[in-house]
Amino acid sequence: MSDVFLRRRVWRKLESLPDEQLYQVLDYVEFLEGKYSEEASEEPDRMQKFAEGIQDKLRARRAAPWALKGVMGALSVVDRAVGTAAKTARGLADELEKVGRKQDNEGPDDDDSDERPTKIVVD
Repeated sequence: MSDVFLRRRVWRKLESLPDEQLYQVLDYVEFLEGKYSEEASEEPDRMQKFAEGIQDKLRARRAAPWALKGVMGALSVVDRAVGTAAKTARGLADELEKVGRKQDNEGPDDDDSDERPTKIVVD
């Protein structure tokens, strides 16, 4: 069981540090994790792995913290855009599935000649 108050305290301290020192903290946490952790940490998703890889390569080349922050900011925008696009695509697929089920349930004898087609306008 973790100490929630300790975690909040650590988080508060992290929030006050500049980016350069945060990377030092990250290095130390990864060292401690490798030395003392009994269980594997949560596996990051693909985008997180990609961003961490770029971040590690830039750090290895001693990129300035402001450059790292800019690249990570750009990747964050891409991540949000991809997430929004995926959510929109899932919603569209769900709607198309509903329409398909509705048409399957109506059958060929149903004559809906009185219905007008729906017009969708996108601005």
